[in-house]
Amino acid sequence: MFKLPYLVYSEKFLLHETGKHPERKERLAAITDFLRERGYKKFEQPLQIEEKSLLSVHSKSLVNQLKLLSREGLSSGDNVFNNNTFDIALLAAAAALKAAKLSQKGFSFSLARPPGHHAGKSFFGGFCYLNNIAFGVRTMQKVQGIERAMIVDFDLHHGNGTQDIFCNDGSVFYLSLHQHPRFTFPGTGFERENNRHIRNVPLESGTTDKEYLQLFEKNFNECFDSFQPELLGVSAGFDIHSADAALVGAALAVNRHETFHKIGEIINGKVENAAIPCFAVLEGGYNLRTLPLNLFNFLKAFK
Repeated sequence: MFKLPYLVYSEKFLLHETGKHPERKERLAAITDFLRERGYKKFEQPLQIEEKSLLSVHSKSLVNQLKLLSREGLSSGDNVFNNNTFDIALLAAAAALKAAKLSQKGFSFSLARPPGHHAGKSFFGGFCYLNNIAFGVRTMQKVQGIERAMIVDFDLHHGNGTQDIFCNDGSVFYLSLHQHPRFTFPGTGFERENNRHIRNVPLESGTTDKEYLQLFEKNFNECFDSFQPELLGVSAGFDIHSADAALVGAALAVNRHETFHKIGEIINGKVENAAIPCFAVLEGGYNLRTLPLNLFNFLKAFK
């Protein structure tokens, strides 16, 4: 058995009840069961963080809104709220930070829910409450004095929240490959939104595994080489796989589990050559049969 990366996980993530919803506790249960069956039983626990630390990426008004909705159990749109929702979202942000800190020892992955890349500075949505990847990256910048950090996002959907947080911050490069916003939530991520440190790559329906990997490698290498980051964060969304078509409208023709291994290899090749820390957080991926295998294939690239 190969050595898996550091994995950050807590059983508390299963306490966020969403009912018959794509983003449900069974996602993490399927992943952790799959990993345990392959001999991996050690999981790192999230850090304890203070609520005020969220203000590095979110407004006080958003934090207060989330606390109120959670306390009252007032669900909103795609987001289910229970009396523990805010606490578990806070724990997911803490897990991202733990993974970011562990990345100084080796590649690390935060197996947390709820996901985060649709949460902006002052808004939430799309199953997301707090922006886990943004919090992990921003905190590491502050603690380690990192001048240039990069986030690559391969979720099916554009990370409008991540883009919102960093759109005017040239110290963070955000690269997102996603299904075209003409027909996919959240309706953002057009090329016209790009600037010197934001690159959106909208993908047409029917994009195949081969085409996807060509576009990913080209854009990732170009952005990485030109920006030369000191830290890389990965928003890992496995809903680009066609098995998620019925759940979240995946229309790409990405069908091979090995595609996620190749994505990981492309990322790891650059990270190793540059000798910089790299961590990832779980975003989308909702088919309980394919999600664990796709994630496992991605992890295997970081031996």
